[in-house]
Amino acid sequence: MSLPLVSVAVPAYNHAAFLGACLESVRNQSYPRLELVVVDDGSTDATLAVAERFATTHAERFEHLSVIHQANQGVSAASNRAIAACRGEWVHLLGSDDLLYPNKIQRQQQAIGAWDDPRLALVYADVNFIDAAGRILSSATRNRRPPGPDHRAYLWLLRYNDIANPTVALRREAFLAIGGFDESLPLEDLDCWLRLSARHAVARVAGLLAAYRRHDGNASRRQLMMFEANWDTLAKFAEQHGDLIPPALWRACLRRRLRSFLRWARKHAPALVPTILGDALRSLIHTPEPAVWRRYAARCRALQA
Repeated sequence: MSLPLVSVAVPAYNHAAFLGACLESVRNQSYPRLELVVVDDGSTDATLAVAERFATTHAERFEHLSVIHQANQGVSAASNRAIAACRGEWVHLLGSDDLLYPNKIQRQQQAIGAWDDPRLALVYADVNFIDAAGRILSSATRNRRPPGPDHRAYLWLLRYNDIANPTVALRREAFLAIGGFDESLPLEDLDCWLRLSARHAVARVAGLLAAYRRHDGNASRRQLMMFEANWDTLAKFAEQHGDLIPPALWRACLRRRLRSFLRWARKHAPALVPTILGDALRSLIHTPEPAVWRRYAARCRALQA
């Protein structure tokens, strides 16, 4: 039986300094039958030129290679367009500053074939975190799940999002059927993984198969944006699929998020501390409604104004 065509989708924005290494990591994959789709999301640096130069130089490595340019619309829109343009049944998603290790695609495609689970829609693996220079900062070792398909992955995704984007492979048809990434949310990945897991199986392939690049920045503001995105994402899932989750898990999930937000608030917004503590106490008895999550998202937005 011949190997299936596998696609790699790379949404790119202002990563001229990293895109070359990213695309080289795709070219160096041990899996032979590859398609590469790069979507430049209106970059203002040389990102598009880097992608086009790579396409000209290495077209023979790929069965199909496309470089698409669009006006800036955000990473979710660029990812959606890249995945929609792919032809393979399985699409490996890769950020334009991240890296695949040489056997990443082959290892995951072998596992997909061995599991032969028609409900499987998302496969991921373990990841190294690297800095701008490519030095390994740490590895994702916490909360590793057993390898193989999990048909109720939303139960742990609500507590810990262990899925690092450069390790992800998506069944294209399933991804498109749920509407792809929600372009209105800043935390588009967790929202998408949750929606997929409500309908399909999610599976981990054991092993470090990719590298996720971390950048310096305003840590406090970035953390506040992540809090906001988490609250909105969980509210949406509660509204759409809340009946899948036992009430005790919703309460525990809220308390966990409140503990993290409390640590931030004590340092940056102490006036919120009594409210957070009160909601944490209430969550011991009362299952939170989606409005609770929305209220905290609104507070985060107000703090950023």
